[in-house]
Amino acid sequence: MRLKTIPGKLVDQDSEITLPYEKLAVIYNHVMRHVEYRRWAKYIKKILSKYGPSNPTIMDVGCGTGEFIYQLSQLGLAADGSDPSPAMLKIAKKRNPAHSFTEDGLPDLNTIPGGKYNIFTCLYDTINYLPSLEVFTESLNRVYTLLPEEGLFIFDAVSEFFCKHYFNGFSEKEVIDSKFAYQRRSYYDRLKSLQINEFSIYTEDGIFEEKHVQKIYPFSKMQQMIRDHSSFQIIAVFEDFSFFTADGDSNRAHFVLKKSGPND
Repeated sequence: MRLKTIPGKLVDQDSEITLPYEKLAVIYNHVMRHVEYRRWAKYIKKILSKYGPSNPTIMDVGCGTGEFIYQLSQLGLAADGSDPSPAMLKIAKKRNPAHSFTEDGLPDLNTIPGGKYNIFTCLYDTINYLPSLEVFTESLNRVYTLLPEEGLFIFDAVSEFFCKHYFNGFSEKEVIDSKFAYQRRSYYDRLKSLQINEFSIYTEDGIFEEKHVQKIYPFSKMQQMIRDHSSFQIIAVFEDFSFFTADGDSNRAHFVLKKSGPND
């Protein structure tokens, strides 16, 4: 099959529904080529230099195709990764052959040994895939258990402001080459606080549909849950790659949490 055009409608009657990232994985890096992973890596390195231990051992939860881990290694920081998608991990392992990867994700993280990593990262909206604040709390406590004392949990979340202004009613389509094309439609459900991204992926094996759903939480509510339902200390909640405090109008918040020792 040679892909020259994309059908006008999003869902084709001959398409097949697949799990998120099962088919998107192959073209994920192309679709997300706008993401500045090196910027992410530099920013996390700055946070670690300010708040982290002198010998960081990093586990990146929701590592995807491993591009962030690769960029960290270019900056002299080694990290391993975990992700629930076998298709994404396959690409991550190829990109980072010297690193360890496990098929796992929040809130479980059953394959990650406790105390091995003193830094856990969970980046680029991965936290927003947790379906409720209860699961968010469960995830916090699981990471807390796995960290040694003085360890850090660094994660980010996007705001409702960001979703409504940039990804409500957003659509795009592209023929990548003779083997792959895709169509994306994004919208924000204000009543349920859900950011929904639907993909049609056109391949030589057929058309595949994926639906990705993110739950958008107010940053203030997330901070309240951290304080009331976890033992983490909130070191900072930064706005969009800065060291300024995030608020409700921020596009993204970066949370820096610490597992405090007995003398803190």
